[in-house]
Amino acid sequence: MEYDEMPYAEAKAKAVKVWEDGYGDAVILKDAHGYWALYYFYGFQAPPPTARPHWMEGPVADPATLRPPYAVKRFLEEQGDFDYLNDVD
Repeated sequence: MEYDEMPYAEAKAKAVKVWEDGYGDAVILKDAHGYWALYYFYGFQAPPPTARPHWMEGPVADPATLRPPYAVKRFLEEQGDFDYLNDVD
């Protein structure tokens, strides 16, 4: 399965780190190519288990170069993309 199609529950189960900041979740994965970040923008709510990522970054050699969800959401807004915040209530 491609990372950009990976459901949240599967990604979280394989994660080396999950970064939550109130804007969304960044699920950090590692494979032979490096580190990847899958971004799920659901605010303070947990993404639904079947949610697909809204954005993806990688591969990078150093996971410290990956951006937090807030920075990616801001970047996308600056590029003119619509608001990715989803409401699951």
